[in-house]
Amino acid sequence: MATILDKYRERRSVIRSQISENSLPPEGLLEMQELNYRICVLETFQGFCKAAPITMDTQVMGYHFQLVDAYVRFILTERKFGPKTDAEGKKKQETALTSFEGIVRDGRKRFSSFAASTQEQYKSCISQYINTILPIWIQYRNTYNNIKF
Repeated sequence: MATILDKYRERRSVIRSQISENSLPPEGLLEMQELNYRICVLETFQGFCKAAPITMDTQVMGYHFQLVDAYVRFILTERKFGPKTDAEGKKKQETALTSFEGIVRDGRKRFSSFAASTQEQYKSCISQYINTILPIWIQYRNTYNNIKF
């Protein structure tokens, strides 16, 4: 089964073909930049999961979490643009952001006093955290630029 990342890559490939054929309508450019952004974010989080340390060393885990957390803070604040929206659309954006911020806040709280009981526990927990925030992030992004398949 294709992942959302695979679907984004496939859609980007279609858009690239349209560009090379000079057949991409101007409104497709917004979708193109959004797909490029989402692919970059998803690949970065994929890297964080794969490179998560297998250790019980709190300094090593702490450093890795600082990197993940910094990246999460960036995606909370960046790229807040898309087609013009009405008051209802703005309310959806605010609600999605509030939900996203709540998930992030809960994760920070959980990892602020994290102590692994096994070598693999941190890697498992950070992957779980990332896999929890990504669907919420995608919903949030869809309030700005809805990517449909």
